[in-house]
Amino acid sequence: MGSIKNAAEFIHANMPFGAVGTLTPQQAWDVAAYIDSHNRPQDPRFVGSIAETRTKFHNNKFSMYGETVNGKLLGAKP
Repeated sequence: MGSIKNAAEFIHANMPFGAVGTLTPQQAWDVAAYIDSHNRPQDPRFVGSIAETRTKFHNNKFSMYGETVNGKLLGAKP
């Protein structure tokens, strides 16, 4: 999923397994935001700083890349 918008659309159209179509669009966005707010391996396109990488590859209002969530900077090496 390249963006939280794409993840939300996928989740809304395909989940939950066995009960497709039962989530509202808001619930799908909430699930996508929850997933996006967790730490993950550093972006392989990392260009030297989190701010630069966000500007170049994650520059949209929905991305949480470069934000601090639960005391962790998303995009930093774990």
